Amino acid sequence: MEIMLDIETLSTQSNASILTIGAIKFNRTNFKITSKFYKRISHESNEYYNRDIDENTITWWNTQDEEAKKEIFEYKDRVNLNLALQELSIFCRGARKIWANGVCFDITILESAYNACGLETPWKYWNIMDVRTVYEIGNLNLNNFKRQNNMLNNLHNALVDCECQLAAMEQAMDNIYDRCFVVE
Repeated sequence: MEIMLDIETLSTQSNASILTIGAIKFNRTNFKITSKFYKRISHESNEYYNRDIDENTITWWNTQDEEAKKEIFEYKDRVNLNLALQELSIFCRGARKIWANGVCFDITILESAYNACGLETPWKYWNIMDVRTVYEIGNLNLNNFKRQNNMLNNLHNALVDCECQLAAMEQAMDNIYDRCFVVE
């Protein structure tokens, strides 16, 4: 079992305020999703843990569609950052690999949040994988993939992004396989 992670934030700094966390467990042999995790994080708990808020990122969020803005700024069913991270740790138990769309963003910010909350990160550095590398080797452009597969709805929803990243990863892996085993 492996995990695909995605987060939405109010900054691009390593100590960014985390607004949502999405994760899916999947089996890489068939790309079947076995379970899902999604949490909206309270703005107050981000402030409590001194998480960064960037005005440029807020301005960017305000240019997004209405559903994305509601997800980030309006919906009330939010939990404390510390509790969300504890629940994510439970969700990650037993994972062989942790995948993210670029390990320098999602993973770095989550590790910073775990540290700020005094919690142990639920993965080791050697288990972190970057799905963008798979896209590159598989000759897949994620934005083109989203357009071709009608996956442009609910952009910037961390759980939907995880599902899209997994579908794109599966396609990229198929592309790699097809290139490696072409019979001429």
